[in-house]
Amino acid sequence: MSRISRVAVAIMRIAMFPIMYMPDIPDKAAINEAVELAKKYSQKSDSGFINGILNSYMRELKDNEK
Repeated sequence: MSRISRVAVAIMRIAMFPIMYMPDIPDKAAINEAVELAKKYSQKSDSGFINGILNSYMRELKDNEK
């Protein structure tokens, strides 16, 4: 965690909330917004990293629900 920028961590936390607690918001929309925020406020490489982490997180949540 110490190698990840604080901005990237904050963006991921913001995106995880609707994925976990707001079923009326599509998960892909929350992830897309997080990626767009990362492109604007963080380094370019962070957007791909955030996309990968959030997609993995979303898949893991869906697998645990089954």
